Amino acid sequence: MKDVDSLGGEVLDPAEDQRIADAPPARILPDPRVIWLMFRRNALLFSLVTGAVIVAVAAWTLTRTPIYEGTASLLVEVATPDVVDVKAVTKDIATNSEAIDTQVRLIGSPDVARRAAAAYAALRPADPKSATDEREALAQVILANTTVARVGATFVIQLTATAPDPQFASDMANLVAQQYIAAQREAKVNANSDAGKFLQARTAELRADASAADAALQQYKISNGLMSAQGSTMAEQEISTLNQQIAQAEAELAEKEGRLSAAEGQLRAGGGGADVGAALGSGTIGSLRQSEAVASTKVAEMESRYGPLHPDLNRARSELAEVRSQIQQEINRILSNLRADVRVASSRLSSLRGSRARANGTLAGNNSAAVGLMELERRAEAAKGIYETFLKRLQETSAQEGLQEANARLTSVAELADEPVFPNRRLAALVGILGGFLAGFAAIAISEYLRGGIRTKSDIEKRLRVRYAGAIPTLDSTLGKERRTEPPEEYVVSHPFSIFAESFRALQAFMMLGGTKTTGAKSGRVIAISSALPQEGKTTTSTCLARTTAMGGVSTVLVDCDLRRRGSSALLIHKARPGLYEYLAGEATLDEALVFHQESGMYLLGTAAPQPDARDPLTPENLARMTAELRERFEVTILDTAPVLGVADARAVAACADRVLVITRWAKTSADAVEATIEILLAAGAKISGVALSQVDITKYASTGHQDIYNYQRQFRGYYAN
Repeated sequence: MKDVDSLGGEVLDPAEDQRIADAPPARILPDPRVIWLMFRRNALLFSLVTGAVIVAVAAWTLTRTPIYEGTASLLVEVATPDVVDVKAVTKDIATNSEAIDTQVRLIGSPDVARRAAAAYAALRPADPKSATDEREALAQVILANTTVARVGATFVIQLTATAPDPQFASDMANLVAQQYIAAQREAKVNANSDAGKFLQARTAELRADASAADAALQQYKISNGLMSAQGSTMAEQEISTLNQQIAQAEAELAEKEGRLSAAEGQLRAGGGGADVGAALGSGTIGSLRQSEAVASTKVAEMESRYGPLHPDLNRARSELAEVRSQIQQEINRILSNLRADVRVASSRLSSLRGSRARANGTLAGNNSAAVGLMELERRAEAAKGIYETFLKRLQETSAQEGLQEANARLTSVAELADEPVFPNRRLAALVGILGGFLAGFAAIAISEYLRGGIRTKSDIEKRLRVRYAGAIPTLDSTLGKERRTEPPEEYVVSHPFSIFAESFRALQAFMMLGGTKTTGAKSGRVIAISSALPQEGKTTTSTCLARTTAMGGVSTVLVDCDLRRRGSSALLIHKARPGLYEYLAGEATLDEALVFHQESGMYLLGTAAPQPDARDPLTPENLARMTAELRERFEVTILDTAPVLGVADARAVAACADRVLVITRWAKTSADAVEATIEILLAAGAKISGVALSQVDITKYASTGHQDIYNYQRQFRGYYAN
C-alpha cells in the first residue's frame, strides 16, 4: 500500500523510509564521489577556464618587457689592515648594527649614484645614456633601479640592480659598489691630506714658539749667571768642589798636626827624637844609624883592646860622636818640616773656607733668580712638548700618505644574467597552471552554485521530496560513435534490447509495480505523463513508453491530450479522420477514433488537427467517461498531457489518472519550475508517482549521480544491443 500525503501526493514508501533511517550518519567531509561527479560533469568548463587562464598568463608573460637583475655583494670591514703601525686620521666603522645600516643608506645615496653614472659614461661612451646632458637622468635611473639591503645580521651588503638590458643591470650593480668603495677611499685620502696640511702649518708655528722659549731661557740664565752643567749651576758646582777640598784639607791638616804632636811628645819624653816616626822612615836617618852601629862596634872593640887614651880609640869615639851629631841634626830637620807642613795645611784650609764663603754668597743671589728660571723652563718644556706631539703626528700622517684603504671590499661582482627575473617564466608557468586549476575549480563551484537544472536522483529526492522514477537518455548518447538513422519512437521498436529502450522499460516497471488503481482489480491502469515546460521530451517519452509497454504484451493505448501541439498525434495521424475531438463530442465511437501502430501493437487516440475553437473538450465528465471506457478496453492507458505551467487542461487530465509521472529535462529545467509543477498537480488532486529525467547525456560521467544505473553502464554493455 502506498503512502499519500494530505494533498494526495505519493511519498516515499516505508521500505525507502527504512533505508534512509538505517543509513550511516552524515559525513563530516564531503563524499569524494560527489566531488568527482561535479568535476566530471564540468570537465569541459574546467578545461576551458583552465586553458583560458593559462593562455592569459602566457600572453601576459610574453608581452611583458623582460627585466634582468644584477647582484653584487660588499663586505663591510670594521677594521682595515694597517700597512704601517700608526694611528689613522679617520676612524674605522663601529661594530654595531646602526653603523652598518648607515653604510646601507650611504650606498643608496644620490652622490654614489652620480659617481656611478659618471663611471658608466666612461665605461660605455657609445651608449646614448652616457651623454653629458643625460648624466643626471642616468643617475636617477641608477638610484631608482638599485636596491641596497643588508643580508640578515651580517656585515654583508647586497646590491641588486634591475633593467631591461642585462648588461646595464650588471654594470649598475658593479659600478655602484665600486664607486662606494672609491668614495670611501677618497674620503680617507682627502681627510689625511687635509690633516697633513694643517699639521705642517701648525708644526712650523710651534717650532718657532719652542725656539723663542729656549732662547728666552738661555738669555735669562746668562743674565742671571744661572749657567749650569750636569744639572746644577756653576755656583752650586763650585761650592760642591770647595766642600770636597775643605774636607780633604781638614783631613790632611789633622794628619800633619797628629804627626807633629807625636814627634813633639817623643822629644819631651827624652827620646832625642830617635824614635820619631818620620825619622824612623827617613832613608838618611837609616844610613846614619848604620854608620852609628859600625862606629859603636869599632869603639867597643878598641876599648877592649886598647886603653882609654889610645889614639885610635879616641879617633873612633870622635867618629861615633860625629855620626850621632848628624843623626840629631837630621831629626831636628824632620821636626822642622813637620811644623812647616802643619802651617801650610792650615793656611790652605783657611783659603778654601774663604772661597766657600764667597761661593755661598753667590749661590744665595742665584736662588732669588731661580723662580723666574723655573717659569721660563716650564714654558720652554710646554712649547717643546706640544711641538714634539704635532711633529710626531705629522710624521705619522705623512707615513699614511697613499696607504688608505676603504672599510668595504667587493666580495662578489654582478654577472651577466641569462634569464630575466621579470617576468619569471617558471613562476609564471606555475602560477598559470595553479591559477588555471584554481580558476577551473572556482568555475566548477560557481557553476554548481548557479546550476538551476535538476541533474541527479539526489536533487529530486532531497529538494523536490518526491520519488526518482529514472532517467531517459538521449538516443545519440547511447549510440556512441554510431550515427542515428531513425527517430527515438521508431528506434525503441527496431532495437527493443537497446539501452535506450531499456530506460522505458525501467519507467514502465516503476509505474506499474506497486500502488493501487481507482477501480476494480480487472480494470486498466491510467498513467499521465506531464512536464513543467515545453520541449522537455514529454511526448517522446509518452510515445516510447507506450510502444515499449505494448511490445511487452500489455494492451496499451496512448491518448494525446496536448490538443494544441498534438505531438503524439503527428507521429501516426497524417490525414483527416475521427479522433479525440469526435470521440469526446460523441460523434465517433472509440474504435473509430483509435489508430493502431502495427509494429509495436500500440493504439493511439489523438487528433487529426489542432484544437479548432476555445471550447475545452477535456472536461472532468468527458475525461471520466473516456478513462472508464479505456480501462475496460486496455490494461495501460498513457495520457500525454500539455505542459502544466502553461496549459490549464493538464491539471484536469493529471487529476483523472491513477499515477502521474513528471518529466523534466536533465540539467535544463529549473528546480523551481518543477517544484511549482508538483505543487500545482498536488493542489489539483493528482497522484504523483515520481519525477523522471529526460534527454540525459549518459556519456558524461555520473550524469544523473553516482547512485544511478548509468554510473555503471559500462559494466552492463553485454546486456544491451544498440
